[in-house]
This record gives sequence, C-alpha cells and structure tokens, in this order.
Amino acid sequence: MGPRVYAVRTGDRYGPEFEDYIDSKVPNVTWIREETIGKHQWNKLIPMSLDIDEPVCVIDIDVSFINDYMDLFNYPIERGQFVATQSWWKDTDVDGYKLQGGFQKYYPKDCRFIYDKFVADPEYWMEYYIKNGTTVGPVNGEQYFVEDSVKEKLDLKFVPAEWMTRWENLSYHDSEWLTDANIHYPGEYLYLGGEFNPDVRLLHFQGLHKPHSIIREVRGW
Repeated sequence: MGPRVYAVRTGDRYGPEFEDYIDSKVPNVTWIREETIGKHQWNKLIPMSLDIDEPVCVIDIDVSFINDYMDLFNYPIERGQFVATQSWWKDTDVDGYKLQGGFQKYYPKDCRFIYDKFVADPEYWMEYYIKNGTTVGPVNGEQYFVEDSVKEKLDLKFVPAEWMTRWENLSYHDSEWLTDANIHYPGEYLYLGGEFNPDVRLLHFQGLHKPHSIIREVRGW
C-alpha cells in the first residue's frame, strides 16, 4: 500500500474537489482539516509528532501528479534521513535554501524535535522568516523552518530535481522562464506540444491563482 500520506486542507481557499483529486491519485491519505498548531500550511508539521516507526509522506494540496508519480512515495529512505523535492529554479547560492515544500518523506520520530521546536513558540516561528526578509506574508516560512531544522540533526536528501516543477498557467510560462527551464530537462524541454517531459512527476502550482483544477478537467491530469 505504501507509506502513510498526509495533506492539509484548512479554511475555505481549497474546496473538496482538491481532496477528491488527491484521493483519486494517492492511496492512504489522511487529511488534516483543523488548525491545531498554527496557521494554514504550518499544520503540515503535525505528522512529525506521530509515535510510529515507519516513514510518512507529506504533500501540498495545490499539486498535480503525472507520469510515474508513485516513484515519489516509494523513494528509498533510511532512519536519520529527510527526503524532499527541491526548488531547482531558484538561485540557491543566493538565498541558501533548496527544499521545496510540495513533497516530504521522513520518519516522524526523527523529526519530533522539529515539531517540539515549533509548538514551543509558534507565533515566533510563523513570523520569523517574514521579519528577516526570507519570504513575505501573511502566512509563509514553513519550508524554510523545516530546512533549517532538518540541517541541525538530519541528513537532507533530495529526489531528482527533474521530478518536480513549479507551474502556474500557460500564459505565464509562455515567457523567458519556460525557455530557461527547458535546459534542465532531457531533450531540453519541460513542456512541449501539450505534453510535459516524462521525467516530471509532480506539478506544484504556486502563486495566488490555482488554475490546475480547470486544467485537470481539460487535459485529464
């Protein structure tokens, strides 16, 4: 059946159709619907408090799965490791961060210290990365907190960079960004002729607009 999978849907930004899509693609999903430790995506830290001896996966809700996407959930992991997708499109030499929050896999007992660190002062951490200029508000910084904390005690490992890409819509990506992105993929294309490169497993939709629910209906993703 694969590892347990956790995802967060709180508030009214995302409707039940987002859950329906993920449930249709991924088995064994547990939904976190209450903001019990913080605001919105900060509740993705909740599985770190589980007292279990098996790895779990945590995913964002604003994603689409394509091609051989189960490779993500089946990616090998050992105790003491933390596996995640990475932001290959960012200049990580400048901001120092690579972890992308769309997909994570870890052993909860290895990460309990991260959970405890956050719940000891959630208001401080929810504002920390906004105040220091790493990101902007109103609610952000969770993935930076996780990366900094993982590096304190664990071995941070990334799935192949090509497995995940950011995406917004075709009008946005009919731009210099897509031209630059193409060189990161075999055959030098990320998206061509209505198809994504077969190396892509996960599309992470970023920004205020989430057009993927419409795109899924049209293209069957």
